[in-house]
Amino acid sequence: MVGVGIDGARGGWVRITYDSISLCLTISETLEELLIDGAMHFVDMPKDLGTVDHPSRACDAWMRSQLVERKSSVFTPPIQEVLHEETYEEANKQSRMLIDKGLSKQAWHLVPRIREFQQVLAEDVYESHPEVCFSVMMGHEASHSKKTVEGQDERIELLRKYSKSSPWKWKMSNVQIDDIIDACILAVAAYEAGTSGLSLHPAEANEPKVAVPQMKEER
Repeated sequence: MVGVGIDGARGGWVRITYDSISLCLTISETLEELLIDGAMHFVDMPKDLGTVDHPSRACDAWMRSQLVERKSSVFTPPIQEVLHEETYEEANKQSRMLIDKGLSKQAWHLVPRIREFQQVLAEDVYESHPEVCFSVMMGHEASHSKKTVEGQDERIELLRKYSKSSPWKWKMSNVQIDDIIDACILAVAAYEAGTSGLSLHPAEANEPKVAVPQMKEER
């Protein structure tokens, strides 16, 4: 079993693979190139979006319910109807007109990657979230921001339970350390989901879902 964690970065997509021993790093400009047949993939990117009829994603509410200090790490993605607007101004205007709610620039900057993710038809490729996966695997959320040394050390302490590899030590101008650590957490979480059980939230059918490893009480 191979777990694959993928995170978007300034320089493209960051992939970490985990096979119960090693955390291996790959960078690619395209998501499709990073998919591995037979592997479990967790991707830190929204895929199935809200719509005019149902603008709020229940999976976002569920993720925020798992976090207190890190709740702001779950951002609200655009609705599907504005995903193919050409500019932020047009998308923001349309969003306000359709659902009476604007679009953050953070969400707009991820639109090209969301579009790319929506083209993926392969099986076992799921939207996930590293902060929520950390919380599920540790039984509590991270105490510090991933942008701080303390936060990075805290997340690395979790990863050391699984591997002695240190892919975050690679120095790259277009990839941040926290991007690599996020992808590592997702890779380990995907491996856990593939070997011990996958949990999708919310449980309701036909709703956008986020994937995490099963919590111990679910197994």
